[in-house]
Amino acid sequence: MKAAGFTLIETLVTITVVSVALLALMALMSGVLNINQRSDTQGQAVLLAQREFDSLKRVTPNLLPVSGTQEQAVTFNGRPFVLRRTYCPVPAYCTVNQRGVRVEVLSGSAVMFAAETVYTELRAK
Repeated sequence: MKAAGFTLIETLVTITVVSVALLALMALMSGVLNINQRSDTQGQAVLLAQREFDSLKRVTPNLLPVSGTQEQAVTFNGRPFVLRRTYCPVPAYCTVNQRGVRVEVLSGSAVMFAAETVYTELRAK
């Protein structure tokens, strides 16, 4: 007579296979979550840098420092960042009425975004 149903070995093998598959899926989901969180933090860093560049536009360039670095701890949309401004990273771009400025946004010790621009004074003729 043949008994109906699964043997104990078949059941254990099935549970093991399903468990391994679920663990792999959980590891994948964890990686995707980390990537998503980093991407969101980078997006916030870009917005913070854009806000900083916009605020620097309102300052007359010759009032900006001709050298040096300033760091400021900032909370932006509930996230802690460090905003680093470097003035005149390329000396050729620093003249009487223009200043080069590099802005870096850090999260912890990682640079999330960095950009550089030159501000000039616009004059009407």
